[in-house]
Amino acid sequence: MLLEEKGLLLRVKKAVDRRFELASLIAKAQKLGKAVLFENVSGSSLPVVSNVAGSRKMLALALDVDEERLLEEYVRRSEDLIQPQLVSEGAVQEVVRVGEEASAEILPIVTHSELDAGPYVTAGIAVAKDPETGYRNASFNRMQLKGSRKFGIRMMPPQHLGVIQSKAEAKGRNLEVAVVIGNHPIEMLASSATLPYNVDHFTFASALRREPLRLVKCKTIDVEVPADAEIVLEGEVLANVREDEGPYGDFMQYYVPVAKNHVFILKAITHRRNPMYQTILAGTVEDTTLLALSREALVYKAVRNTGSDVKAVSLTPNLFNCVVSIKKRFEGEPKNVAMAAFGAYYWLKYCIVVDDDVNPYDLNDVWWALATRSKPDTGIFIIPSARGFPRDPHNLHQTKVGIDATAPLSAKEEYKRRRIPGEEDTKLEDYTL
Repeated sequence: MLLEEKGLLLRVKKAVDRRFELASLIAKAQKLGKAVLFENVSGSSLPVVSNVAGSRKMLALALDVDEERLLEEYVRRSEDLIQPQLVSEGAVQEVVRVGEEASAEILPIVTHSELDAGPYVTAGIAVAKDPETGYRNASFNRMQLKGSRKFGIRMMPPQHLGVIQSKAEAKGRNLEVAVVIGNHPIEMLASSATLPYNVDHFTFASALRREPLRLVKCKTIDVEVPADAEIVLEGEVLANVREDEGPYGDFMQYYVPVAKNHVFILKAITHRRNPMYQTILAGTVEDTTLLALSREALVYKAVRNTGSDVKAVSLTPNLFNCVVSIKKRFEGEPKNVAMAAFGAYYWLKYCIVVDDDVNPYDLNDVWWALATRSKPDTGIFIIPSARGFPRDPHNLHQTKVGIDATAPLSAKEEYKRRRIPGEEDTKLEDYTL
């Protein structure tokens, strides 16, 4: 494993309970910046892996690019789409279980948070086709385990999968859906991206790979899935059926309350001979890192289009807050930058603009810039009653705040940061071992 070669993987050999204990260990591994592989999971013969996309360093490894060029390269590759390749067979179909043999009981589905309604599939990429156009969509959708062949699944318009399901339901049809578990980080990135309707996420994944993604057709439904994934659940979302789903601890680290959601019925399971089950702990660094990159790209392109010399954009550790690093050309430019960012990404609530000597991925550095370079009376501006995060019953997210945390150009030398020559190349362990 590449992550293990780079010292970014922890192996847990001790038996672990998949109810809470496993999730608590994922959280601890994330604080160390490591992926984690659980080799002995209670009640299952399958290992569980998590946090394989838990940092920019891991994503850079997946795309085979230097970490500091990750966003720039992501944007460059996304502008040159490549069609995926349909193949006749793939590792994900080495074992095929159909009908009564297809039971979710073989999967070590994890219960993450204290008040969750039960075990949830959280790393499953749901794949479905528009019944009118054949457009293929792939997206992450939480799934509550309700029985050996039954799940609750969250989907609703304007999410594209919800739009597709609405079209099928209007025709009185169940929607065929494949749920892919155990994916390469590139397919995870592609499926977490917000793309224009009718842009195939697997075409986008192929672009990020710089080569066609291999797909195989499912055994019981008319859907194609990545040939080299670990596990696929084939099934249907029932038309005109809604059942209670939740509560569930979501990406904001609050609980989504019980609500009527869709029902997925399992028809078949295909998998590798020795598959790994994958789970994502919602609201933590892997979840946010996956969701952030495509949204950083939106902000990056919008700011670049203003003519600004944008150096970096960060939407971590929370998708509502953004830091943009620029080489400032004139006073007032940070306000233009923030306005462009708000226009490009409507979930955005706070946008902090910093100079190019500030690392937007280091919150200590960002706070230093706020403390030493911002002028609160003129450097902070508020935009009330603007479109924000849509799930907002208490109207907390419909105001935007821009902050100029850049140094004044007229006193550039006074704000030159101190540095220690050779500090970046000096390694303390060379002196202490």
